[in-house]
Amino acid sequence: LTRYRILVVAMRFIALFFFTLLVTSINAHSVKIGYINVEEVINNLSQYQQENDSLIQQFEPKKQQLLDLFKHIELLKKNLKNVDRSINNETYQKELNNIRELEVGFQKETELWQQQLNQRKLESLQKIESIINKAIEEFAVTENYDLILYQNAAFVSDEVNISNSIISKIEGLSP
Repeated sequence: LTRYRILVVAMRFIALFFFTLLVTSINAHSVKIGYINVEEVINNLSQYQQENDSLIQQFEPKKQQLLDLFKHIELLKKNLKNVDRSINNETYQKELNNIRELEVGFQKETELWQQQLNQRKLESLQKIESIINKAIEEFAVTENYDLILYQNAAFVSDEVNISNSIISKIEGLSP
């Protein structure tokens, strides 16, 4: 908890320092500031939508296989409840072991599928992030911005919100 307080105080000091620096700079010349809502930019990019569609097409068949396997396991469990254990205990135990093996296999396949999906999503986001960063840099230089922020703002006026400009720039660069 003490580290947290120190971190909060340090962050406040840094924010105050930059604000003071900004105010001092304003007296020297006008400062052009922009703000980007990264989530809005990402969600409105056609490239991001295409990447998501591609991931869905790639991972949906395996998801359906896993769902079918899950339904099959549930059906086997239901059928096993109807078997009279006293009549054929050996068959019952074989079926029970088979269901357990299927459940373990299902769990492993599901975890592998989820890991692969998460990895691909991360790669996709990193690719989109790289495109966004490049567009921001080019936009800032071309439009003479001194500062562009893109995280945690309590209020952003439409005047400094350049999210749509960045989206347009990226969409214009798309092949």
